[in-house]
Amino acid sequence: MANAEKQENVHEKHQGRPFVLDPLFRPLTTLPGIGPRNGKLLEKLIGGPKLLDILFHKPVDVIDRRFSPKIAEAQDGQIVTLTVRVQKHFPNERRNQPYKVWCTDETGTITLVFFHPHPDYLQRHLPENATVVVSGRMEHYVGKAQMTHPDAIGMPEDFNTIATVEPVYPLTAGLTNKAVRKAVAGALNAVPDLPEWQDAAFKKRNKWPDFKDALHALHLSFPSPRGGEGIY
Repeated sequence: MANAEKQENVHEKHQGRPFVLDPLFRPLTTLPGIGPRNGKLLEKLIGGPKLLDILFHKPVDVIDRRFSPKIAEAQDGQIVTLTVRVQKHFPNERRNQPYKVWCTDETGTITLVFFHPHPDYLQRHLPENATVVVSGRMEHYVGKAQMTHPDAIGMPEDFNTIATVEPVYPLTAGLTNKAVRKAVAGALNAVPDLPEWQDAAFKKRNKWPDFKDALHALHLSFPSPRGGEGIY
């Protein structure tokens, strides 16, 4: 009897929906790194609990991190990705003071500034005498280059994953853009190769991509902030 009920529920679940679409209807909590807390926050943000819902959560802007000048070449206010050498840490002596990390390249110096820091994290990810990659907004204070709370920190081998065009999504309290991007990336990886339902000639005439390619384009391809038709 129990098996019969189970088969009936499975039939009801898939009635009117091909099995090939099942990955799109998985819960958000099946995504890597998305637990019950973030799952609830994402559901509140996007209005649904399924992977399909996060796939249709469209970005509203982009941050272009591909500009990677030397320190002396970076202008005030620019988003830049720098490769620098960590020279020295200057921990804050009082809670209301910033923690500073002095870095250099062959053209100059820059100070990374952190308020309410976690010293262990900074010393682990910005070890002295190591070459690192940092990305954020270039600023100048009293004529000296600085970057407050870099958006991304990595090693030289991470450069290509940092110096990209980053989608910016609508958010809700408790969720960062990084967390939403991670969820979207996981959902994109779960999209199956689906048979095309549009008439082939009609699709070709309108130059429409396949469904899977269209989803990737929605989240990863944007008009270039520097002009031109696109970033890819």
